[in-house]
Amino acid sequence: MRPKVGIIGATGYAGSEVVRWLLGRAELTVYSSSRVGERLAEAVPALEGFTDEVFRPIDPKELSGLDAVVLATPHGVARDLVRGIDAPVIVDLSRDHRHVHGWAYGQVEWNRDQLVGAPRIAVPGCFATAISLSLAPLVAAGVARGPFHVTAMTGSTGSGATASAGTHHPLRFANTRAYKVLTHQHVPEIEAFLATLGGSHRVQFVPLSGPVDRGIFATSFADVGRADAFDLFRRAYGDAPYVRLREGTPELRHVRGTALADLTVYQEAETAVVLAAIDNLGKGAAGQAVQCLELALGLEPETRRPSWTP
Repeated sequence: MRPKVGIIGATGYAGSEVVRWLLGRAELTVYSSSRVGERLAEAVPALEGFTDEVFRPIDPKELSGLDAVVLATPHGVARDLVRGIDAPVIVDLSRDHRHVHGWAYGQVEWNRDQLVGAPRIAVPGCFATAISLSLAPLVAAGVARGPFHVTAMTGSTGSGATASAGTHHPLRFANTRAYKVLTHQHVPEIEAFLATLGGSHRVQFVPLSGPVDRGIFATSFADVGRADAFDLFRRAYGDAPYVRLREGTPELRHVRGTALADLTVYQEAETAVVLAAIDNLGKGAAGQAVQCLELALGLEPETRRPSWTP
């Protein structure tokens, strides 16, 4: 029997991706405070012919009767929404519940045991996902020394569907710029996650706004002493179905539309460089949310799919 899943925020980039991942796998119902009565396919034309769902009003009692609720709402909204919802499983894609007591942090590769049957799950941020996957094996092995230095580029969908002067795609086209240098909101999230693996580690992060619509490419530098960094990554991710260790540079086109993370490890003397490529809407948001939902509800995993592009 397919689980009954409600989605709030299905018209956003991440929310519509959650719908795409769950089509045919769950009985989906979509909810909205402003689009009641409107067809989902009218709001998201790419879904025309795939779903006839119509937006229903947000009713906490009705939502509490579902098997799971996915919140793909703007930051700051989910915190109030969940107070009236008592569904067996709630998955929040916003930052409202990351590292909050009572909520499992949805880092699938490192927190799998906590996610199996978890009633409340906070999905990691997109930058946080790529960077945490790049640094976690070094922290868990206890070989990392000093602060981590990271530069990562993100696509325009990472800023949501509402355009602003800094995120509007025409301004990003054929352009790259840095923003929130050393002050990005994902840094505390990354540091808090790494602390669960051992010790206190500082992350110095320079995010870049890139001329692509979706994807994150991260470059992380670490002092690892005499450790063999690649061997640590092979041990950490050798059996991880959603992480691929690559030779040569990862490429965004190879992970586009997937929940996969491609990693490459270089090392010279005591310096390790880790390159990571993910889809910010896939592994960085909806794909990882559905992975968490699979673990919470005991569903057969189906999120390991090849990229849309060769």
